[in-house]
Amino acid sequence: LALPLQAAELSAQDGVSILYINGQTAEEKIGVNQVDSGFNQVVIRFDEKLGGRNSGSVYTSKPYVLNIDAQGENIKIIAPKLYSESEAEAEFAKAKPGWTVLVDGTSVEFNQEVLAGKEGFLPYSGMDNLLTEHNKQNGIYFKNGQLIDKPMAVEAAVVSTVATVGKVTTNTATAEVTKATKNVEQLKAWYLQADTQERKEFRRWMIDQE
Repeated sequence: LALPLQAAELSAQDGVSILYINGQTAEEKIGVNQVDSGFNQVVIRFDEKLGGRNSGSVYTSKPYVLNIDAQGENIKIIAPKLYSESEAEAEFAKAKPGWTVLVDGTSVEFNQEVLAGKEGFLPYSGMDNLLTEHNKQNGIYFKNGQLIDKPMAVEAAVVSTVATVGKVTTNTATAEVTKATKNVEQLKAWYLQADTQERKEFRRWMIDQE
């Protein structure tokens, strides 16, 4: 039986724009969004006026993809403290800028990557397609805002094979499908916990096995 998902509220500090949640355009760019507790992918961007009141200008960063896997009722994303455009440029030149994610007031670990844009003018036009490609390269798939996995096709193939061959008993077939499902779930969990380099090495290993 599937356990009911715990509802959570996702928001961000002033100066942070929430662009996408789990592959879909965020309902509230600067407000509170309703999500399920557990794994959530959030695409954010720093948008804040920096410098003096009269001489300051709005600094806009590249979009960042944050993968957050935590249980709680309140998820809040905090931007690094910046006071000038030069500080912002230096901060966002880092591989991992100082974003903070609080879950029920406690800082949690998360994975972050800058979303790669296209070359030329307006590199982030069609951002939904860029995000889909980013997730495809990292083995992350969403359908209607819900996390799914490509390995689900493997599970379906196992069920189909068992039904077609018809050489095993119902109990044996059920046990095999259950085992395959558990294995896939474990692989999914390990993959989501891995960093970018580990995922690339794993995908190369998979190709070598074929």
